[in-house]
Amino acid sequence: MGPTSFLLGTHTEEQNRIFNSNTDDKDEQLKNAKCRLATLKKGDAVLFDARILHCGNANQSTKSRGLFNFSFRNPQVTGNLGYEGSIRPGYCEQMTLRDVSQALEEYEKGEANNNNVDPFAKYGSGVL
Repeated sequence: MGPTSFLLGTHTEEQNRIFNSNTDDKDEQLKNAKCRLATLKKGDAVLFDARILHCGNANQSTKSRGLFNFSFRNPQVTGNLGYEGSIRPGYCEQMTLRDVSQALEEYEKGEANNNNVDPFAKYGSGVL
C-alpha cells in the first residue's frame, strides 16, 4: 500500500451523501476535490476525521508495508457517521494492544530476514 490520499472538505454529511449516490454529482465531486497526499516516514502517524474521503495508493516499492489503523468515537455522538471502521469482525475482542505491538515487531523481524511470515495468522482471517 502506498501513501493515503485525503479529499479535503469531504467529511460532511452532504459530501458523503454525494459520494454514496450513483449520480454524475459524484464524478464532479471527485474531479473537483482538493487532494492531499500523506507521505509519512516509518513511525509517523496521521490523525484525521474518519468520515473524510480517503484511499490508499499503490505501493511502488518492492517492500511490503504494515498499517495500524484504529478509530475513536465520541460516545455522546449517536447514529451512523458514514464510517463503520476497518477492523474485521472476527478480530474484535481477540487481541490486545500488546498483542498487536508484538505481532508488528515479529513482522518487522520477518521482513528484515526476508521471511514475510504473517504474525496475525494465529488469529485467523478475521472474517466471520
